[in-house]
Amino acid sequence: MPSIQSKMISGLFKTIGVNKMLDKQGEDFDKLLEKYKQKQKKPLKVPYKKMKNFDIVTKDVSGTTCYVVSKKGADPDRAILYLFGGGYILPPDPGDIILCGQMAENCNAKVWFPLYPMAPEHRLVETLESSLAVYSDILKEYDASSVRFFGISSGGGQAMSLCVYIRHENIDVPLPEKLVLQSPGLQVPPSDAQKEEMAKRSKKDVMIPPRFFDSIAPILAKGDEEYLLSPLLYDLTGFPETDIFYGTNEVMIAYLKDFQDVCKKYGVKLNTHIGEGMMHCWGAMEFVPEARAVRQEYFRALK
Repeated sequence: MPSIQSKMISGLFKTIGVNKMLDKQGEDFDKLLEKYKQKQKKPLKVPYKKMKNFDIVTKDVSGTTCYVVSKKGADPDRAILYLFGGGYILPPDPGDIILCGQMAENCNAKVWFPLYPMAPEHRLVETLESSLAVYSDILKEYDASSVRFFGISSGGGQAMSLCVYIRHENIDVPLPEKLVLQSPGLQVPPSDAQKEEMAKRSKKDVMIPPRFFDSIAPILAKGDEEYLLSPLLYDLTGFPETDIFYGTNEVMIAYLKDFQDVCKKYGVKLNTHIGEGMMHCWGAMEFVPEARAVRQEYFRALK
């Protein structure tokens, strides 16, 4: 049974109407995009005071600002590329950097956290090119066998899409050793069957309205680039071992069955983690007991 704190945060999201905020169409959706575009321009408040035990280096990687986080005095034996969520329109918050620090400490890792370009000013392929440049920067220090991609929500979908992009475009870069994905979007827009499953769960999901996927798809990619939106439809032969996390109270769990089938078809090792009664990206709610517990699962998967 979900904790009191978990119920409280879910109730808060429902009261605020986060789901309804994102459930816009037409001109209203355009206004929403403009609102988030302005939010993207605000600088990220890095919680340096809370992270005195960490080295946080700011780098410019081919025009992308990237924070590299490591434990002071540590000698990290692996690297993590951290891709934040937010539907490609909402910028990250200080909690993302704090989680990077926790990963650095618990996984003996150096964590790269890029502020990748977002919609509507940038297409998905531009986002992937930015993240690829950061991954290439990681490979200057670490072998691919020591690298993991971690992604939350759209960041999880982006981690998959980045691997697809590398393969599809025949880029001479090895795939990472592992993928760890929290509540990823894996097919945008969803299939009819996935939409039916999403509809069944839509009343329980206090964050993501199913129609959002149809609205955001043409903003992110069109024509020859559309394949990047749906890594679930790609040949995944040779893809990294993957850990995937979904809550039973989120619409995006509708992707899970198809992803399990695709991984089985192409021989990808998939480890599934289900949060009973949990909302979308519950691992990001640090003060919730279930979030602290699932973060331990992240750390184990990233080792």
